[in-house]
Amino acid sequence: MASSAIRLASIVAVLCVGVAVVGGYSTTELDFETELQQRAEFSAADFIFNFSNADTSNGNGNLRGLFINNDAALATLPGDGVSQNLVTIEACGINQPHNHPRGTEISHVTKGTFLFGFAEENGGRFIGGNVTQGQSVIIPQGLIHFAQNLECQEAQFIASFPNRDPGTVTTSRIFFEVLPLSAIRGTTGLSDSQIATIQASITANPNPSLDRECAQRCGIAY
Repeated sequence: MASSAIRLASIVAVLCVGVAVVGGYSTTELDFETELQQRAEFSAADFIFNFSNADTSNGNGNLRGLFINNDAALATLPGDGVSQNLVTIEACGINQPHNHPRGTEISHVTKGTFLFGFAEENGGRFIGGNVTQGQSVIIPQGLIHFAQNLECQEAQFIASFPNRDPGTVTTSRIFFEVLPLSAIRGTTGLSDSQIATIQASITANPNPSLDRECAQRCGIAY
C-alpha cells in the first residue's frame, strides 16, 4: 500500500513539475503531451478555416459548420474549444426548431433580418423578435430555438459556441423519426397513418425549409 502511494506521488510529480525520471519511468514514456507539443503537429494554415469547404445546402439555404467532424485541429487539440456555423437562409427559409445540448449559442446577423426565438423549459415562455444586420442574439444552452427569414431576400448569420461539439437536435426529426411509434401515438393521439403522413412530410422537407405563406407573398414557387 505504501509503495503504491509512493508510486502515485512520483507520477504526479512528473506531471506537475516536469521531473525527467521518477519511479523508473521517464517523461517520454508517459502518455502525456503538453498543448504546445500538440499544436506543433499543425501548420499555421490548419488554424484557418474555409467555410466554403463545409456546405450542407439545398434550395432554401445552407449551413456551413466549423465543428470537430471537419476540422482536424479543433478535433485534436485539448480543452472544450469553440465552434461556429455560417448560416445562409434564402428568402422565406427557416433554420428549423432545434437545440444544442452542450453549448450556449451567440449569433451575429451579417446580412438581412431574422426572426429569432427560443422556448423556455416547462412553465416558461417564448422569447423572440427580429434581429437585423449588426445585431447579435443569445440562445441559452439546451433550449429549442429557430431562425426564420420572413423577408424576400437572402439573409445570413454566424453562430458561435463555447464548445467544439455543441451537438444539434432537430426537434421534428427526433420526435417523429427517432421515437418509437407507441410514444408518438400516446403523446399526440394520432393514428399510425396520420403519423406516417407527417413523417413523409418531414423527410421531404429538408433544413433549411420554406414557409408557404411567405413564399406566396414573395412570389416564390412552393
